[in-house]
Amino acid sequence: MKLNKRNLLISLLVFLTGFIQAQEVRYFSLQEALDYAMNNNYQVILSGKNIEAAKARVLESTAIGLPQIDGKVTYDDNFARPTFIFPSFTPGGKEMEIKMGTNYNASFGASLNQLLFSGQYLVGLKAAKKYLEKTTADFFKDKLAIKQQVADSYYNILSTEAALDIVDTTYLLTKVLADETRQIYKVGFAEDIDVDQLDLLVSDLEASRVFLDNQRGIAYAFLKFYLGLSENDSIVLTDDMQSLVEKSKKSLILSQTFKYSQNADYISLNKQKELTLLQVNLAKSAYMPTLAARVNYQTQAQRNSWDFFSSEGKWYQSGALGITLDVPILSSGQRKAKVKQAKIAFEQVEISEKQLVTTLNLQYQTAKNEYLNAYRVYQNKDKARKIADKIFTKTSVKFKEGMSSSLDILNTQTQYLKAEQDFITASLTLLKAGEDLKKLLTNAINP
Repeated sequence: MKLNKRNLLISLLVFLTGFIQAQEVRYFSLQEALDYAMNNNYQVILSGKNIEAAKARVLESTAIGLPQIDGKVTYDDNFARPTFIFPSFTPGGKEMEIKMGTNYNASFGASLNQLLFSGQYLVGLKAAKKYLEKTTADFFKDKLAIKQQVADSYYNILSTEAALDIVDTTYLLTKVLADETRQIYKVGFAEDIDVDQLDLLVSDLEASRVFLDNQRGIAYAFLKFYLGLSENDSIVLTDDMQSLVEKSKKSLILSQTFKYSQNADYISLNKQKELTLLQVNLAKSAYMPTLAARVNYQTQAQRNSWDFFSSEGKWYQSGALGITLDVPILSSGQRKAKVKQAKIAFEQVEISEKQLVTTLNLQYQTAKNEYLNAYRVYQNKDKARKIADKIFTKTSVKFKEGMSSSLDILNTQTQYLKAEQDFITASLTLLKAGEDLKKLLTNAINP
């Protein structure tokens, strides 16, 4: 009985521990979310693994030109030795059946191979190192993309929550107004159409809230995914939209000079061009000879009885030192075709590089103009929502005093909600435009 109670207590403690861990809430500012994603995002982790693989590739390529030593041990049990038939050397004699070899054979050997010269090895080693540089550039490029995705998801949540706050506030105000109008209607000082219109407004606000709440759930799911968290993890965002907008307005992003040579996309493609040029040199190196040296040593024993470790048994040694020179003579155009293919691939990358430079300059001008335009729209919508709020507040007071109709309330509330939503959209657009511009201006050479 005591044992059962103890097991029950242990099970309860384990359950409570798991429950507490499951309920752990993580708090993230925007910067904290960005930092967390750089260590936990799936794509960032995979991209980091590519760097590890590229480093191993460099080691592999380097090792090809270093001494290669191999050992070999063989043992044979000739349980059925081959029989050879020899003719008789005397007239009328019988043929002779002779079993060749010994019952047991054993050998121990080692070989040393050293590459002395190979054009393909030298170029291949450079290519492996250049591939590591390309992978590192891609890693930084992936991190920039993830940062933008995290920031956009963070902004989407804040904009949705801001819209929910507006809807909730308006809903409470409209609900109170509808209830008061219903009471006034009962005593004959309001028309039924006034009650119906306010009830319709309340119903529309309830539907809007359900829609926005679903959108918020989707936005949170995306942010958790980009952070490398599970859908069951609970997170709370500590930054608010307007504070982030103020930071964006005060940033020096517009004072920075755009240099395409520092852009992550350009650096990645430039590394690809250098790598492709090495592929041309690699194809050309196939015309060059290869020189290698080797040393082989072996000791072997043959026994009719299993006495390999006997001090009286003999072991027979053999060894050789040699050099091999492989000289390409004729490939019937195969090597030439490979060089041509590599050159075409290099020319294609050169064209892509020129295209990218033009595209990046165009993207920068577009992003800069969109940011400036987003800022102007933001200022305009900020003024508009303040005016709409003032109009809606005054109309609500007039309605309570019987100086305006329910239609006036409907129109001004619709105007107010649209102005607030436009302001939230303008804030979101400004933040995302800033992220687009920031990504283009980020120095990928000295991040």
